[in-house]
Amino acid sequence: MNFIKTFLFLFFLISCTSVNAHGGHGGDGTCETESPHEYDKGLHIAAVFIILACSALGAIIPILSTNFKMFRIPDYCIAVGKAVGLGVVLSCALIHMLLPAVESLSSDCLPEDFVESYEAYAYLFCMLAIIAMQFIDFAFMEYLTYSENKRATLKGETSLKDIDEKRAECHGHVHSTMLMDPAALKTIEAYLLEFGISVHSVMVGLTVGVADNHTLKALLVALSFHQFFEGVALGSRIADAKLKTHWHEALLTTIFSVSAPIGIAVGISVYQSLNVNGSDFLLVSGVLEAVCAGILLYIAGSLLFKDFPVDLDKHCSGKKYSFLLKLGLFAGFWVGSGAMAILGKWV
Repeated sequence: MNFIKTFLFLFFLISCTSVNAHGGHGGDGTCETESPHEYDKGLHIAAVFIILACSALGAIIPILSTNFKMFRIPDYCIAVGKAVGLGVVLSCALIHMLLPAVESLSSDCLPEDFVESYEAYAYLFCMLAIIAMQFIDFAFMEYLTYSENKRATLKGETSLKDIDEKRAECHGHVHSTMLMDPAALKTIEAYLLEFGISVHSVMVGLTVGVADNHTLKALLVALSFHQFFEGVALGSRIADAKLKTHWHEALLTTIFSVSAPIGIAVGISVYQSLNVNGSDFLLVSGVLEAVCAGILLYIAGSLLFKDFPVDLDKHCSGKKYSFLLKLGLFAGFWVGSGAMAILGKWV
C-alpha cells in the first residue's frame, strides 16, 4: 500500500515539472526555471548509492538486533536507540517538514490571492492530519475492542462486563485499551511512520537531484546523517511492531531505503526542466510536507507519552544506578532531536 502511495506521488510530482514559471507574483525572476551552472551528473549518480547505503544501514541495524542473536544488542541500548529515534521523529516533523511546508505555502512564487487569503495553510493541513490521525486511531481501537468482545462472548470465555472491568483497570494512555492485541497499534504506527518519512525522503532527494555541485557536497554529508538517523527511528518502530513475517520488515525497510534515491534519480532526470520555485511544485510539496508533519507529530506524541515512560519503567526502575539509566534515555532523546535540528540547517 505504501509503495502504491509513493508511486502515485512520484507520478504526480513528475507531472508538475512543466510548471508555469510566471504563476507567482515574484517579479525579480526568482520564480523562473534556472538550471544549475555546475552540474556533475556522475557525482549526483554516486549520491544515489551513498544515500541508499546510509538509509538501509540505519533501518537494518535495529531490525537485525531484534531478530538475530548474532547481532543482539543489550535491551537497554535498544531502548536508548528508540529514544534517539523518538527525538529524530519529533525534530523531523517540526524542522524538516513543517518549516519547509510553511516556506512553500507562503512563497512569493505562489499566486498572490492564495498567499494573502489565509496565512496559515501549512499549520492548517498539519492540524487536519493530526485530527485525522486521532480519529483513525480511535476507530481502529473501537473496531478491535468490538471484535474482541464479540469473539469472547461467542466462546463464552468471559462476559462483556468482565472485559469492561478489565479495561477500566488500565490507566493512562488510551492505547492501553487494546488488551487483545497490543502489537496491532504499533504495526499501524510503523506503517504511518513509514509513509510520512518516505514521502519526506523523496522530497529531500529531489532537492539533492537538482542541486549544483557546490550545494550537493554539503547536502550529501548532511543527508547521509539525516537518512541514517531516520532509518534508526523507523527500524526501531518496525522491530518493535513485531510484524508477522520478516518479509514485511524487509518490504518496509526497502521502501524507505530507496525513497531518497528515487527522489535523487527523478531530480537528475528532470533537473533541466524542473522548476522548484514553480507554483504547482510549491503547492504539492507544501501540502504533502504539512500533512506528513502532522502524521509524525501525532506519532511522536504517542511515543513520547506512552512508549517512553514504559521504557523508563521497564529498563531503569528498581535497578542499580536507576537515575543514571533514566538520564541515559533522556540523553538519547535529546541527542536525537538535537542532531536532527542541527541537520535542519542544510536539509
